[in-house]
Amino acid sequence: MAPPSKKHTQEKFVVDTLLDKLAPHHLGMRFFDQVADIRSDSQAYIDRFAQIYHRFRSDGASSPLVFTVLTQADNPWGKPLLAFDGKIRSLDRPGLLHGYAYEVILHAILSRVRSHLLIHAAVVTRGSQGIVVAADSHYGKTTLALELVRRGCNFLSDELAAIGRADRLAHPFPRGLRIRSNTLDLIGLPDAANRAEKWWGKLLMDVEAIRPGSVDGAAPINHIVILRDPTEESETPGATERAIAIIVDRADAPTLAAIRQIEGVTQVGLDRKSDYDVIRVTALRTTLVIPQIDAVCQERGVLVLDVIKLPERYPTFDREPRIEKISKSQAVMELLRRFQGGHHSALLREEFGGSSTRLFMELGDIIQSANCYQLNIGSLNKMADLVLDLAAA
Repeated sequence: MAPPSKKHTQEKFVVDTLLDKLAPHHLGMRFFDQVADIRSDSQAYIDRFAQIYHRFRSDGASSPLVFTVLTQADNPWGKPLLAFDGKIRSLDRPGLLHGYAYEVILHAILSRVRSHLLIHAAVVTRGSQGIVVAADSHYGKTTLALELVRRGCNFLSDELAAIGRADRLAHPFPRGLRIRSNTLDLIGLPDAANRAEKWWGKLLMDVEAIRPGSVDGAAPINHIVILRDPTEESETPGATERAIAIIVDRADAPTLAAIRQIEGVTQVGLDRKSDYDVIRVTALRTTLVIPQIDAVCQERGVLVLDVIKLPERYPTFDREPRIEKISKSQAVMELLRRFQGGHHSALLREEFGGSSTRLFMELGDIIQSANCYQLNIGSLNKMADLVLDLAAA
C-alpha cells in the first residue's frame, strides 16, 4: 500500500485539529488491550457513555484511537456526525446519533482487541467456579444471569464473555445493564424498576442495584451452558437459511437491488420506521453474506446501525427445561457462532490470518477442562436450579 501523500496528511491534520476544537469534552476508556479517547461537543453524551462504562475509565493516557461525536449541526459538515479512522459519518436523521455512536464506538474498539477472545455470552461465578451462558438474542441470557446473581452468584457480564488468551480465565465486562422492563418482574424485583432510568426503550441500571457487591474478578471457566429453544428443529447441512435484520439510517431501491445480487441471498424486504429503516434479508450462510451487505452499504453511503440474526421464532419460557452434556467440539462451535467482531476482528484477520480453524483450535484448547452442556429453555426458576446444580456437583 502506498504511503499517504503529503496533501492527504495535511488535510487530515486540518480536519483532526478542527474536530478537536469542536469537541472539548473528553473521556478516556480502556477495554482490555485497547485504550480509546472519546470526544464530543456534548458533556451529556460523554456523561452517558461514562455512566454505562464507568468501570472502564482509563487514566487519560493519550490514545491513537480517537472517536469524535458532534451532536449539533452547527459544524462545517452541517449535520451531527461521528468521526474516527479518518472518516466522517454524518447522519441525515439526527435522532439516531446517540444510539448509533454508542454501538459503533463499542464495536470498533472491541473489534481491535487481541488479548481476549470475545464471545456473546453472560458470565457468572459460584464460589470459585466460572459459568458461561451463551445464547442468541431474546433467549433469556441476561434474565437467567440476573436471576443467578439474585440467588447469590457473582457477576462478570450479561453480554460478553472475555476469555483471556494468556491466562485462560473469563474476565469481567461489567457494563451498565440495558434490560427490558419485564426482566425485573421475572426475577422478582419489580420495585427495582422505580430506581432505573429509561434510555432507548430499555431500563438502564447497574448490576449492584440488584445485589450490592456482586461484581467479581477473573475466574476459571468450569462450565459452559448453551441455551437452546427446544421447539427449533435440529440443523442439517441443507437447512442453513437464516433471517437477519440490517438496521440502517436509510435505504433505497438501488441498495436493495445490490443486496439481492449477493450470492446466497434468497429474500430482501424493507420496513420503514420513523427514525430508521430495517432491511430484512433471508440468506444461506449469513456469516459470508453479512460482510458483503456491509460493503454494499459502505459503497452507497448507507450507515449500518446494527445487524441482528433473527430466530425463526422466539422461545417460550413455560416449558420444563432440560439439560444435557455436549461435546467440547460442539460447545466450541456454538461459542464461535457468537464470536464478537466477525470479519472486522483484528484478532481473526491479523493474528489468525482469517482462519476460523485456528481460532477454533485455540478456543478448544482453552476450554478443554470445562464441562459443556446444552440447556433447553423453560421455566426461569428451574433453569436457574439446573445451572446452580452444576456448580454444586
